[in-house]
Amino acid sequence: MRMMLQRQRGFTLVEVLLAIALVALIMAMAYGGFQASVRSTASGEALIEKTNRLRVTHQFIRRQLSLALALTIEEDRDGEHIRFEGGRDFVRFVAPLPGYLSYGGPYVQELRLERGSRGGELVFYYALLNGYEPGDLDQSEGIVLIDGLGRGEFSFLDTDEDGEDTFWDSLWDEPGVVPLAVSLSIELEDSHGLEWPDLVTPLRIDAGGVRAARSRTMHQVQPGGGLLRNQ
Repeated sequence: MRMMLQRQRGFTLVEVLLAIALVALIMAMAYGGFQASVRSTASGEALIEKTNRLRVTHQFIRRQLSLALALTIEEDRDGEHIRFEGGRDFVRFVAPLPGYLSYGGPYVQELRLERGSRGGELVFYYALLNGYEPGDLDQSEGIVLIDGLGRGEFSFLDTDEDGEDTFWDSLWDEPGVVPLAVSLSIELEDSHGLEWPDLVTPLRIDAGGVRAARSRTMHQVQPGGGLLRNQ
């Protein structure tokens, strides 16, 4: 009888606690693996999204700059026509927009490197050229093309006075004419191995021709010394 009672004895408290601990450890390991898998998937998707955004932004900027037109944006205080403006952190020009953004006709467009909540941002502003007034771009809501930027800079390809040698400058000081090309260099803060491809966009307008035409107009004089009127 005593032997039967000994055979029917259940698990001890220590054995139950050990079993529970083993099950908890296995579940914790499984949950940790699941969480790591989720994080890896999310990180991969974020990297793919950032790669696509870089590619689309690069193509968009290249396209818009390549379509720049030598149209007057506004006139300065001296009556000079402003067709193109640029500095280290911005560029402003006139070009058509893609159909999904526009209602037709040329638009005044500006790309700015600004500081945002997530580091540097490349922001795009635009306003219809027809009826454009100074300050309209500042009142428009900018579109953040890409954020998380470190350092960025625009530069512009120009020619010397003789039109023979070319050089790059970070300030475009001839707003009446359009540069030969525009470059944008960007460094990404959280790159995760990504890099901004070098962007050098030739502009469709012949800057040398525009400058020469303006120069000829300003220096054509009548025999009596007066400027000839533009026809």
